[in-house]
Amino acid sequence: MGFFKKKTYYPTTTTATMSKPTTPSDAPKADEPDFYQLLGVEKSASEAEIKSAYRKLALKYHPDRNPNDVHAQEQFKKVSIAYSVLSDPNKRRQYDVSGPSENQLDFEGFDVSEMGGVGRVFGALFSKLGVPIPTQIVPKVLAQARQICLGQESDIHARPLAPGDTVTASVSKQHAHFYEIDMLEDFRKNGVAIICKSSSSKFKLVLFDKEGGVRMIQESGKRGKAGTQADMFFVPYNVANIQEFNPMKYHLEDKDTPIAFHYLDSFEMQTATLLETRKHYIAVYGDNWISDVKYSITFLPVAAAANEQLVEIQDTEKAISVMKKEMLDFQREFTEAKRKYDEAVAKLKVQDDVILKALSTREDLYNDVVRQSQEPYNKKVSPSKSSGGFLGGWFK
Repeated sequence: MGFFKKKTYYPTTTTATMSKPTTPSDAPKADEPDFYQLLGVEKSASEAEIKSAYRKLALKYHPDRNPNDVHAQEQFKKVSIAYSVLSDPNKRRQYDVSGPSENQLDFEGFDVSEMGGVGRVFGALFSKLGVPIPTQIVPKVLAQARQICLGQESDIHARPLAPGDTVTASVSKQHAHFYEIDMLEDFRKNGVAIICKSSSSKFKLVLFDKEGGVRMIQESGKRGKAGTQADMFFVPYNVANIQEFNPMKYHLEDKDTPIAFHYLDSFEMQTATLLETRKHYIAVYGDNWISDVKYSITFLPVAAAANEQLVEIQDTEKAISVMKKEMLDFQREFTEAKRKYDEAVAKLKVQDDVILKALSTREDLYNDVVRQSQEPYNKKVSPSKSSGGFLGGWFK
């Protein structure tokens, strides 16, 4: 029915790229390679830095330059895989959110535009139930972004978004509305924020780099009863990012671990990032499965009067970061304690069965002793029976 669309990717230097990380979640597991480390770049690496790092490593480890060198061939394969993921906006977003997986190169999310009506209905249903389903930004929108950022002729234009203004609009599913913001030098002292809200619809807030590559993607998430929201803060200090928490996901994937251990899975501190003093382009992408997305978007320079709250935010996020590390350690302790508890419960069940069986055997043996001891007496004939009864002797 077109639910799962798989693609095989082969590394190439012409793949769509991006210059800044999307919202990362937990670090990759210890036994899995970190793609950023493999390429020797930071998570905030630009498009050019990722491409340059890959080319240098690919040249260094290329099999033609290292004949019969198994290590070099293995490294070439690893850096090629890393580049194939980090150079593609959809794959990179999936990697940053979920980490590496054995299906990373085969499944890069659903292209909703190619799904039938029934598939869309099921996708909407699962999303409503809280099951996160990764989706792609369609190629047409990525092409439009490049045209706009490079000043090329396009049938799509970016609407200027003035500081403090709020624009309300409705965007069709799998389409995008583009906005232009002017980052002034005065805004760099305290930073800026881009806030996008919807009553309930699913959408993506996307920031592009100079060449139109995806620089950052924020998925909309529920914010209490106020609907969904996605925001980007570019401020002169480290901030944290966290994805919407979906309990259903963890019940499906790891029902044996208490859900409290998963609250901070996607909580990650980010490097301080300020937008360059120039025009920037952002987009609101209609990520809904069936209907259009009604939204409002605001570009806000951060007020100096909010410094007290900003300091408190930093302290709170640092405390949460410590909590995350403590919970990771506690989870290992809990898992070990649970393992021992499960072993003890299993052992108790065995001992329960053994003890009850032993007690039953003991009871049966005692009953056998009584029965066997009674048996000789059961063979003797009582006097009343031998005399034939009260009148038995009279009729012999």
